[in-house]
Amino acid sequence: MEIPQEYIVQKFYQYAGYPRYKKLSKTYEAGCPICREGNSWGKKRRCYYILDKNVVCCHNCGWYGQPVKWIQEVSGLTIGEILKEANSFDVIPEEIKEEETKLTKSIESLPIDSINLFDSTQIGYFKDNKIVQKALETIKRRKLDTAINKPKALFISLTDRVHKNRLILPFYNKNNEVVFYQSRALFDADLKFRPRYLSKVKGERSLFNINQIDSNLENIFIFEGPIDSFFIKNGIAVAGIQEDSTSSLTPLQERQLFEFNFLKKIWVLDSQWQDKASKKKTEKLISNDEFIFIWPEREGKKYKDINDMCIDLDLDFVSPEFILENCFNGIKAKLLLTKIN
Repeated sequence: MEIPQEYIVQKFYQYAGYPRYKKLSKTYEAGCPICREGNSWGKKRRCYYILDKNVVCCHNCGWYGQPVKWIQEVSGLTIGEILKEANSFDVIPEEIKEEETKLTKSIESLPIDSINLFDSTQIGYFKDNKIVQKALETIKRRKLDTAINKPKALFISLTDRVHKNRLILPFYNKNNEVVFYQSRALFDADLKFRPRYLSKVKGERSLFNINQIDSNLENIFIFEGPIDSFFIKNGIAVAGIQEDSTSSLTPLQERQLFEFNFLKKIWVLDSQWQDKASKKKTEKLISNDEFIFIWPEREGKKYKDINDMCIDLDLDFVSPEFILENCFNGIKAKLLLTKIN
């Protein structure tokens, strides 16, 4: 059974640990996801995809077989699902050379070998890499490189075991130190097996863009997702609200926000007209006497979130007046929400 070599490589990068390409031997090597290599995980690479022989093998557990069987075992996909996916995939990972991983600076508190997508020198070196190209294309299409409140940097890792090949959003504290991060899926194939957003393992959620708060402004706009907060001054994000939680903030986020207690806090969620979860979260915030942006019907039915609106209208920022004119709390907010079906 033949499937494209590029598809096999894609799956090898998706499921194997910290993979890399060895040009001289024409072999991909990585940590074995089947046996996890015992105490050697993260230290040695004993799983190989040998191009000339078209086999995958592990020198630790002894697994040996055709790539399609390996993909079956590590992914849980059926033969039919693999064939369907192989015939429709459109991403070919670039060969990650050993010397490339030496060039990238491993930044503390970020996934290993993180590449700064706002750094022209690093991008110049990786400009031909398909994964980096996809990340840059996503950034440009979603206007993340021109947004008025964009962070200092966005990153991607080609080797991190958990967050590789995903757009990495750094959470800086007020001293401009990265204390948390989330990664966002770039490829549809990734979404089949993992959530759209993944957070730093064992990390405490901070407030996104808290380092960019201007105390001279009157308001802080609190978004659920980081990307929407790119498009308004004093926009920050909590990176997720649990519908059944009694609080919308973590203890760290509460401490961070308390420092700006003299500014008015306004919550801006996804369109309540389109997202039932957003409507439910809005009800919860209203019950806590928070001020919240209620999407007007015309915009709310057309756009699912702020980023969606900015892309369609070719905007790098949202006017604070648009938010403030549609900001409510208490009974008025409850009445407006009842009109949304």
